[in-house]
Amino acid sequence: MRAIRTTVIASATVLMGLPISTGAAQVRVTTSTGDVSIYTEKNLVDRLIVVDSVELEMAELAAKRTQNTAVRDYANMLISDHRGHLESLRKIASEDDVGRQASASDTAGAVAIRSLTSLAQMSADSGFDKAFIREQIRLHNQEIIALKMFGGAAKDDDLKDEVKRTMPVLERHLARAREVAAQIGVPIDSAGTTPQPTTTSKPPR
Repeated sequence: MRAIRTTVIASATVLMGLPISTGAAQVRVTTSTGDVSIYTEKNLVDRLIVVDSVELEMAELAAKRTQNTAVRDYANMLISDHRGHLESLRKIASEDDVGRQASASDTAGAVAIRSLTSLAQMSADSGFDKAFIREQIRLHNQEIIALKMFGGAAKDDDLKDEVKRTMPVLERHLARAREVAAQIGVPIDSAGTTPQPTTTSKPPR
């Protein structure tokens, strides 16, 4: 038998910069406070499963709620791709020599859950569609960067293959999200991301 989700995380404890060294079973990154964080193969598997699971729920929610054909088609594509990816990841995680373990410094899953909760509370209108597509662009940009940074932690052959297969899928999802964004009026900046909506408040009297 073969051996068996720079700024990466949008949260207060963001992992930044490039890996300062890599090994067969882990990568070391520098945090925003200058601390060194070790990211292992188990951490990588856990992140991929958690973010993919939340992404699948987002897509299922959008497929049911949206009234826009382009958004629904995009959501259905995500459902199909993420279900297959999750099945493969869970099989890999079940192997005794792989497994999964959450990283205390990786809050990508928590951020994604907050986004899902926010979407679930929105009405089924164009505002929901725009918020969903905006989140897909943010999330896929984040996960492409994360996979480039943390993918080196994979030592298992099956996991390495899965990481290699995942990158073009993420890139395809991101490209399609940008196309849908243009169709429904979601602005995209020169970096290929969507500016976050801002709110204004009246100054105190």
